[in-house]
Amino acid sequence: MKRLIPLTLVALFALGAVLANAQVQKPLLWELSKNGKTATLFGSLHVGKPDFYPISAAVRARFDEADVVAVEADVTQDATRIACNKLAATNDRLAKLLPEEELAQLSRYAQASGLDLKKLDGRKLWMVNLILTVTELTQLGVDFEDGIDLVVTREAHYLKKKVVEIEGPKQCESLAGADGPEAVAGMNRFLAAVRENKMERRISDMIAAYRIGDGEAIAKISADEFGDSPIGQRSRRRIFDDRHPGMAETIDGYLGRKERYFLVIGAGHMFGPSNLLQALEKRGIKVTAIRVDAAAPKSPPPEPPKEDSTPPKKAG
Repeated sequence: MKRLIPLTLVALFALGAVLANAQVQKPLLWELSKNGKTATLFGSLHVGKPDFYPISAAVRARFDEADVVAVEADVTQDATRIACNKLAATNDRLAKLLPEEELAQLSRYAQASGLDLKKLDGRKLWMVNLILTVTELTQLGVDFEDGIDLVVTREAHYLKKKVVEIEGPKQCESLAGADGPEAVAGMNRFLAAVRENKMERRISDMIAAYRIGDGEAIAKISADEFGDSPIGQRSRRRIFDDRHPGMAETIDGYLGRKERYFLVIGAGHMFGPSNLLQALEKRGIKVTAIRVDAAAPKSPPPEPPKEDSTPPKKAG
């Protein structure tokens, strides 16, 4: 059970000095302001490592001060998961969705990874690609359960803070647009990355960049995953650039409300061409980077009652 401050893992506090050295050293943090109202924007990774936690005391303080936590999509909620699953559903079998050569390559990967391809039938290729990515990253020792945004979401629910979605199922709609040749190309990129051992290097480099707050490196690694081909670049724009105006509009609306917001969005959206920070500035929102060094809290908060635990680790 991963938490911003691991309340239920008392022994972990004895390792505070070790964690302080291992965790994220320079969190990606911004203050957004417009018409006298402010909000905090925290750049996340959707995957993570246990030693990302506890998070920086400066980030924790801003999280604690917030009335509302806003995330791209709250995958702990049934409604969001159901909506995404509906977008991913198909009556076609995998053998019909993939050309023969790609299907043969996927079958070899599945056999080596212990993955039952029959369980992927009934899902569109964009969801199959997502499942394959999760499977591969898990085998590489990287877990979505340790991802910053998911951990923050669960912490917010545990503390009974209001949690809202910046995109919700619309996030899945951006992925769902990759059906057909674009999804097949994505499958090819995935299989090639595994064969050439690129995925392990990419995720290792991305986590290293996140630890030191190198957002430009994160954006470059993310962009490189799509390649230089027109179809790959179309996918990159749909996954990143095309979403930013809508996200900025929603955030602009938050700055018109009385509540204090803590926003958690993937760090890859903050850098590179047509990034989210630029989209926010186009709406008259001032974006100010906040540079802080990570530091573990000086003392742990009290233990919660045994019967009042956090939500289950599995998000469904």
